[in-house]
Amino acid sequence: MKTVKNYMSSPVFQVEANTSIQEVCKLMMEREVGSVIITENGVPKGIFTDRDAVKAFSLGLSPNDEVRLASTLGHLITVDEDTDPFTAIDIMTKNKIRHLPVRDKKGNIIGMFAVTDISKVMHDMTP
Repeated sequence: MKTVKNYMSSPVFQVEANTSIQEVCKLMMEREVGSVIITENGVPKGIFTDRDAVKAFSLGLSPNDEVRLASTLGHLITVDEDTDPFTAIDIMTKNKIRHLPVRDKKGNIIGMFAVTDISKVMHDMTP
């Protein structure tokens, strides 16, 4: 049986929490990704998504503000690389998230299982 590791995108881009929102958005556009992991002193602490960018500007944050002000910090939901994709989909649904970081056996974030990966899972399930 395939796991989330078979469907995830890699590498995962990480930025420090004091990086400007504008710089993070620029990185996301250049790399064509919908999320980045936010770190503090190199330790993953949260996630910033394309939705967070929209939310930040609608709340009046400046492009020069630190990404920590617009990201979800402190409650980073992840799954292990050997997680069944349907379990990952269930976690995403229950938590209303579209990006789920994937950790290896050492605890390092090695990929991102996103809502766009669900179609790949479903494709593999069709006869």
